[in-house]
Amino acid sequence: MKLAKIEKEMQRTREKIAELQNHLKGLDAQKTEQENLQIIQLVRSLRLSPQELKTFLQAAAEQPTPVPVMATGYTTEQEDSEDEE
Repeated sequence: MKLAKIEKEMQRTREKIAELQNHLKGLDAQKTEQENLQIIQLVRSLRLSPQELKTFLQAAAEQPTPVPVMATGYTTEQEDSEDEE
């Protein structure tokens, strides 16, 4: 009797997990869709032709990654060297 109760609880838990996994997949799809919409809006705001966009993206990919600038106007490298002094 106790074993049957445990097995029943296990089955309910499995069903709940499957339900939550499906919900998570749906949320993930919604998130991806929203990210895609934001990317499309950003690209359209540039008002570039497809060829201009391609050139722009290729040029951006060839550039080294810039050092982030903090709100103070200093880069993180400048702050690190100032902290060491």
